[in-house]
Amino acid sequence: MWFWVFVLYVIVVLIVLNSKNVVSLINFKRRIDFSKTIPGPEFRELLKNAKKEKILPWLNNVRKRYGPLFRIWFGKDLFVFVTDPEDVRAILSNNQLLYKSRNYQMLEPWLGKGLLTNGGEEWHKRRKLLTPAFHFKILSEFKQPMEKNCQILISKLKEKCDGETVFDIYPFITLFALDVICETAMGIKKHAQDNSESEYVKAVQAMCRIAHRQSFSTWQRISVLFNLSPAGRERGRALKILHGETNRVIALRRQMLENEKINNFADTERANIGIKHRFAFLDMLLIAQKEGAPLTDKHIREEVDTFMFEGHDTTSSALSFAIHLLSTHPEVQQKAYEEAVACEGRENEPMKYMEAVIKETLRIYPAVPFFSRILHEDLQFRDMTIPVGTAVSVLAYMVHRNSQEFPDPEKFNPDRFLDTDGKELHPFSFVAFSAGPRNCIGQKFAMLELKCTLSNLLRSFELLPAENFTVVPLAELVMKSGSGVQIKLRKRSS
Repeated sequence: MWFWVFVLYVIVVLIVLNSKNVVSLINFKRRIDFSKTIPGPEFRELLKNAKKEKILPWLNNVRKRYGPLFRIWFGKDLFVFVTDPEDVRAILSNNQLLYKSRNYQMLEPWLGKGLLTNGGEEWHKRRKLLTPAFHFKILSEFKQPMEKNCQILISKLKEKCDGETVFDIYPFITLFALDVICETAMGIKKHAQDNSESEYVKAVQAMCRIAHRQSFSTWQRISVLFNLSPAGRERGRALKILHGETNRVIALRRQMLENEKINNFADTERANIGIKHRFAFLDMLLIAQKEGAPLTDKHIREEVDTFMFEGHDTTSSALSFAIHLLSTHPEVQQKAYEEAVACEGRENEPMKYMEAVIKETLRIYPAVPFFSRILHEDLQFRDMTIPVGTAVSVLAYMVHRNSQEFPDPEKFNPDRFLDTDGKELHPFSFVAFSAGPRNCIGQKFAMLELKCTLSNLLRSFELLPAENFTVVPLAELVMKSGSGVQIKLRKRSS
């Protein structure tokens, strides 16, 4: 009897598996049929232009050839790209499109199911839980470590401020940003600016480099092959360092809270500024855990690692491009400098011109040039039905170059965000921080760090352009310049 029960069980399993395969094949066929109804290049054209320095110019060319809506096959994955603000609104405002596309899975070994990679109801719960951690009172606590680390950056740059020496400022910026994010996210000082050869610093840099290369490689997206490759083994070593450090710091910060007898957020109000330790993002998560929030230590590690990744590379990108643009536009730099002097010590308050400079920088060089959602059910879009399993990608780099919204779109002009001549910008024409329910939870943190850093730099130095230098924007996980950011510095006269 047991034999026949086992046979029946095997048959049922095979039927279920086969039915899933049949459904997958049917949906794949639907995606193939759908892809024939909208324009786009052939797959071999993508392979020909897949090198990182060619992707953005190629996508620009694709949009010119096929219009604001086009499709690209990436292996067996179908991507539909949208570049028109009204189409962007339809995608980013949709409360059902909460799942990131498959290419985000390459970050899961590091970030797990943190806020960046998660989706659906689980994402919604975590987002709701984490939102208070970005309250303005907590952000004001982050201003001091930002400025202290900025003074270290300035001291390093003083060696270069003779007005003649041309150098790449990006390595200085990325180490500074890593120091800031370590201190604000985990509450520890990493001294990356003084110790760029540390294991942890190298591990962060290795993970970003490896993840980027994996995203543009067909065979590296196959987990079995990637894990056996040298890059896979290097990633394993980096993950051991990164996760080990985060786990260690979680234990240390928990002990700190216990020593301070802080069990809930009411205790933080009573402790106020008098405590010996400044609260970090990690502390907020640990306190929420103590108050009964459904957070395991693994969940906490995922969110801290996510904040580390998103808050480090994106800030480095925005700062570097802003420095380049200010160095090549002295009239804009002078206005930003005058505001920085007038608002010294009050960078957490509105700074209209500096904020416009930052937005215009992110318009031209969005830190995240494109981001995608995967459809878990059919989507009614325009007059078409996009089938389940398709990825819909917002190409922010091209959305920001819509000449109807931004005349002369390649020109750096912060006044676009100050004086619109009575014409309101489309609310989805600028999506540097995404928009809708999955907008960037850390955008206020990012703006505060950018304002503080640029203000401090401008009060200390005049930014001068390097002759015959051109940035080469690369569509990595985060936008970077393939040629670095070459500039000269001159010390400001007091």
